Amino acid sequence: MTVHHLTSRNFKEKSTAALEDAVLQGNLLKLKDNFLARRTKAKESLPEFDDLRDAAVVIKKHTIAHLDLYLEAFEASVNASGGHVHWARDDTEARAIVLNICKQENAKTVTKGKTMVGEEIGINPFLEAHGMTPIETDLGEYIIQLAKEPPSHIIAPAIHKNRQQVADLFNEHHPHLDTARR
Repeated sequence: MTVHHLTSRNFKEKSTAALEDAVLQGNLLKLKDNFLARRTKAKESLPEFDDLRDAAVVIKKHTIAHLDLYLEAFEASVNASGGHVHWARDDTEARAIVLNICKQENAKTVTKGKTMVGEEIGINPFLEAHGMTPIETDLGEYIIQLAKEPPSHIIAPAIHKNRQQVADLFNEHHPHLDTARR
């Protein structure tokens, strides 16, 4: 059962709608000005930024080239600490493993951390389809979970939302909270 949906087939319609969305355009303009200015300021405050970035690229390439060794070492470390690593060949198998663990624990609510793997395998809608409620622990991921949207960015998933949109989502999904807290 595949529960995640490819949106690339609807790219033309979605991009046209996004270009006509005045609120989204305003949010992205603020992002352009604020995010880039903050990044530039942070970069300027770290004289060795370029060297660190270049070193990170080398480490990343090395790790990917030897990923099998790093994954095996990770598994050995987890096992030595009393944990267990589950290996899955594809998204279907990965979702089944998660579901089995949740069922073994009689889980009704599942808290989860920010993870692109979860997005890639469509774990939230899969768990919901099996009667469980996933709750994101990362604020940005939680915001887009409430909005029922995919993340906009790997490190800032709700960056396309402004404060009022976030407040509206929280008020809609948490009406029981004291109005002084909303």
